[in-house]
Parts: sequence; C-alpha cells; structure tokens
Amino acid sequence: MYIKDMINVIPVTHARRDLLRLVDKIDRDYTRIDITKGGKVKATLVSPDYLDSLEETIYSLKYSLKDIKKAEKEIAKGKYVTLEELRKDLKKRIKNAR
Repeated sequence: MYIKDMINVIPVTHARRDLLRLVDKIDRDYTRIDITKGGKVKATLVSPDYLDSLEETIYSLKYSLKDIKKAEKEIAKGKYVTLEELRKDLKKRIKNAR
C-alpha cells in the first residue's frame, strides 16, 4: 500500500532530464519517486535511509515470523496472560522477594 503524498511517478525521460533535482527532493523530503517506461513503473528512487529502514524491517520480520505464528496459535488456544494478571503476579513476586 502506498501513501499518495509520498510518491511521485514520472516518465524516464523526465527523470533523466531532472535527475539532480530528483536526488535533492528524495534527500530533502524522505520520499520515493517511481520512474516509468512505456507507462509502467520500471525503477524507483529512494533515499539510503529509507532503504535501510525497509531492510531492517524485513530482517526483523523474517526472524520474528516463527514466533509471531506460535504466539497467534497460543492465543487462539487461550494460552495467554492478561495485563491485569501480569500486574498481580508481579506485585506478588515483589512482595515475596522482600
């Protein structure tokens, strides 16, 4: 899903002509620019920070997905602790530790 205000779509001929301006825009506005050829998006310009953020998110999800699926199954089976139950347990443990 795209956020319309963050995306600019331009033909490759315009990108070629305005490349320096586009690079400055991407750096300044933390945006992306989709470049079309023949009416279809063929490339996207993004800032290095944005790309790093995407790669970090992908990495995190890749290594968390197994745990997320396990947790979803446990929740469906009713195997979870509510926040209120957790608070009561922590109070009890603190009291017993004194």
